[in-house]
Amino acid sequence: MKNSALRVFLCSLAAGVCAAAPLTEEPLPELRLGSGKTLKLALARSYSANTVLVKHAEGATAVRYDEFPVELQAALAPHRLAADKEVPTEKVALAKVSYDFPSPPAIEPQFGEESVLSGQVFVVTSDAVNVKLGGVKVSIYSREDYRKQAAWYFAHPWEASRMHTRNAELLAKAGDNSGAVRQFEAATESAVIGWMLVTSAQFSTTTDADGRFTLKHCVPPPYFVVAHASRVVEGETENYRWAVLSSLIDEPMNLLLFNENME
Repeated sequence: MKNSALRVFLCSLAAGVCAAAPLTEEPLPELRLGSGKTLKLALARSYSANTVLVKHAEGATAVRYDEFPVELQAALAPHRLAADKEVPTEKVALAKVSYDFPSPPAIEPQFGEESVLSGQVFVVTSDAVNVKLGGVKVSIYSREDYRKQAAWYFAHPWEASRMHTRNAELLAKAGDNSGAVRQFEAATESAVIGWMLVTSAQFSTTTDADGRFTLKHCVPPPYFVVAHASRVVEGETENYRWAVLSSLIDEPMNLLLFNENME
């Protein structure tokens, strides 16, 4: 959800000046990796010693440094060094963090009776304005599949985020505020983007410009409706996530994903 509290803390660490994210330039229209895979609108969001979390048009991917084109490897080298070895005022043993996770669990195909789910995704601002969220992916997982994906997330991306947070706290105590800021930002990115690394659902759709969606599926209840979104407000990124169990949905043709059922 909203990262304002984290941002305030980061600013205080950096003596009133917020450090920039590891890479803030515009996304690359197309990134071809050494494996032959092509990522569209690719943007490096967080770094570890061995891998980079890359957000792209279809979600996110953990990419090894040697998979990037040579010219990008040189540009990424300073960020890799910063992720691998901070330089605090005192010697601190930092935890090694890697995004080279094992593959998430496979999804069991669903062949139940076809159903339709419709609704809208939006957020309500502090001044009571409804902001409709277009381009948001809405997915349906069986309860069992979702629990498997969640278990994988907490064992891997969330654990990486926890290690980044631990490192940040150690660096802050040692007086390395800039290093602590980098680690806290990496912790936030790992926690948010980690959900994008789980196995894609069998049934998904994308909201239109008004945040509305209609999704036909064959997943019998109980199931989870899952969505992630973000938006930039006054230079800060707000992240939103929903995972609503079907038994809590009163109106399947008018499911509202907004502040009240946000995780």
